Amino acid sequence: MNVVLKTTAKLTALVGLLMLSLPSLANEKAAATESLSPLTYEPTLENRRDPNRYCAGCHKFDSNGEQSGGEFHFGKFHGRHLQEKNPNNGKGITCVSCHGNISEDHRRGMKDVMRFQSDIFGDKKPMFTVEEQNQVCFACHQPKKLQEKLWAHDVHAMKLPCASCHTLHPESDAMKGIEPKEQVKLCVDCHGEQQKRLESGLAATPALKQKD
Repeated sequence: MNVVLKTTAKLTALVGLLMLSLPSLANEKAAATESLSPLTYEPTLENRRDPNRYCAGCHKFDSNGEQSGGEFHFGKFHGRHLQEKNPNNGKGITCVSCHGNISEDHRRGMKDVMRFQSDIFGDKKPMFTVEEQNQVCFACHQPKKLQEKLWAHDVHAMKLPCASCHTLHPESDAMKGIEPKEQVKLCVDCHGEQQKRLESGLAATPALKQKD
């Protein structure tokens, strides 16, 4: 009987010691787990590579001021293309979004990246057709919505590049909120210039000979 009582007392004491040591063991385990947790890294604007830097390394302003590149893109990219997201993927718009990726022969004048040209009726034949240029714009700017905003979008969509009226990298969009009288003036000025070219024999494209 005494043996049983002694054994029971020992077991009771052992259980008590285990109960007292459980909180301490739990704390030690939690501390060990915390020390082994991987460090998290949140990228910020300062340590994120500028996606336009590669293009801006070569493209600079040219003498006539029409080519936009270099410092203009790097940190000073103007207009809505900088401020808004690409509706197709929700990411910020970069040079590649509109111009595409360059090839190994890009510096040799290879037809690789999109080159938007406003004047397609001049002496120099554009590298890309009106349709090819505008299809890039239509990837984000839906033709149906453009037609609702202004009827001229529908009339000129396949005859004139969007760049004829819209500047690609403007500080402020000259066509945004334009008054009706100014719209009419644009029509008169543009079609008047076409007529002068026709009369002087500089314009011989089927698109110019058609009457809207």
